[in-house]
Amino acid sequence: MVSKLNKYSPELTERFKSAKIIPDITELMEEFQEKVEQGIHAKDGWPSSAYGVSKSGVTGMSRILGKQIVQGKFKGVKDGVLLNCCCPGYVDTDMSKHNGRKTPDQGAATPVKLALGDIGSTSGEFWEFEEE
Repeated sequence: MVSKLNKYSPELTERFKSAKIIPDITELMEEFQEKVEQGIHAKDGWPSSAYGVSKSGVTGMSRILGKQIVQGKFKGVKDGVLLNCCCPGYVDTDMSKHNGRKTPDQGAATPVKLALGDIGSTSGEFWEFEEE
């Protein structure tokens, strides 16, 4: 996740990295929304891309939930269930207006590895380039 926080202020980067519980991430997402509504998000260290901020929120939530799952904090979740998140990279698709550097097959490599590959008991991590 650290590699995707380079557009945030150092303070916000640290808050994302140190988040331990879901309300920490929720607070960050709500703060971004408030700052955008006030027109001061850039001044306060937030990037301009709501899409990018939403991805940071999903990554933060996934990191926390993934760790909580392996700690047994959810009743009814079977042993061996893992939760990770990933970035496929800049893929040549309609979304990137076909400017991406990766083919769709290359972009799928990391998600497929997480779904089908042997990643041991790794949970709650951010993966990119087929590695955490």
